[in-house]
Amino acid sequence: MSVLQYNKYIWLVDTIRSAGKITKEDIDRKWVSSSYNENHESRFPERTFFRCKNDILSLFDIEIKCDRANGSVYYIEDSDSNSQTKQWLLSQFAMSQSLDASRELRDCILYEPIPAGTEYLTTIVDAIRDSRMLHVTHLRFDSTEAPHIFFFAPLCLKVFKQRWYMLGYVEELVDTGKPASKEPKMYALDRVHHPELLDRHFKRPKNFDAQAYFANFYGVFCGPQYKPEFIRARVQPLSAKYMRSLPLHHSQEEVEPCVFEWYIAPTLDFIQQLRTYGSELEILAPQSLREKFADEAKALSKLYV
Repeated sequence: MSVLQYNKYIWLVDTIRSAGKITKEDIDRKWVSSSYNENHESRFPERTFFRCKNDILSLFDIEIKCDRANGSVYYIEDSDSNSQTKQWLLSQFAMSQSLDASRELRDCILYEPIPAGTEYLTTIVDAIRDSRMLHVTHLRFDSTEAPHIFFFAPLCLKVFKQRWYMLGYVEELVDTGKPASKEPKMYALDRVHHPELLDRHFKRPKNFDAQAYFANFYGVFCGPQYKPEFIRARVQPLSAKYMRSLPLHHSQEEVEPCVFEWYIAPTLDFIQQLRTYGSELEILAPQSLREKFADEAKALSKLYV
C-alpha cells in the first residue's frame, strides 16, 4: 500500500471527524484544495471514496457511516469510542492533518522519536490484512549470534515506549531448522531488517482478539507464562494525582485514598514502571512483590553509602 493511499485515509478520516457530519459535495470541495490531492482532482472520486471507506473500516476499525435521513451526510461511527486503538489512530490522523495544513508550525511541535522500524509498517499492515506470511530477519539486543531468519504470521501491531512491535506466530525457523513455538511471539520492529511480504498465506485464528490478548498485560511482555494477580500500592498524594489522571492500566482502581490496585501480570515492564515512582510508591501486596522491592531498595542504598 502506497504512502499516497495512506494519506488519503488520513485526510478523509480527519475531514469527516472534524466536521462532525458532512456531505459528499463538501468533501469534494475540501479535496480540491487539499495538499494530499497530488493529482489535482476536481472532486474526490466516487469509487475511490467508497474503497477508502471500506479500507478504513477493515484496517483501522473506524466506520464512516451515512445518515440518509438528514441529507445523506457522512460521519464517524462512535459506537466503540472506548477503543484505545481507534482513539490513538484518530488523534494521529488529526495531528498529521493539522501539521500538513500548518507547515510553519512543524518545528513548534515535538514528538518522542521512534528509533526505527516505522518504514516497515505498511508491509506488516498489508500482511495482517491479507493473512500473508513475512520473511523476517531479526537480531536481538542481548544476542551476539547471527540474525535469526524465519517465516512469520503477523496478528497485530502494538506501539509501546517509543517502539513498534508485532505479535504473531513463527511458522518456520529458516536459519536453524528448529521447530517453531506454538505460542505467539513479540518482535520489536527496530530489530527487524527488511521484512519481505510473501505470496504464502496463513490461517488467522478465528477467535484472536488483540485487545483481549493484551488485557492483563502492561506492555510487550506477554504470554501464558505470565499470570495476572492483584497488585496494590500506596502512592504519595502528588504522585497519586498523576496516576488518577493517567491510569497505568485499565484495571486500575483507587480502593482507598492514594491506594491503588491493579489486576495485571507482574511482568518486568510493569514492575519497571512502578519503580519509576521511587520512594513515592510503596508496594502493599502481594507480599512476594513487596519483598522484591524491599530487597532492591537495600541493594540500591548500598551503592550510595
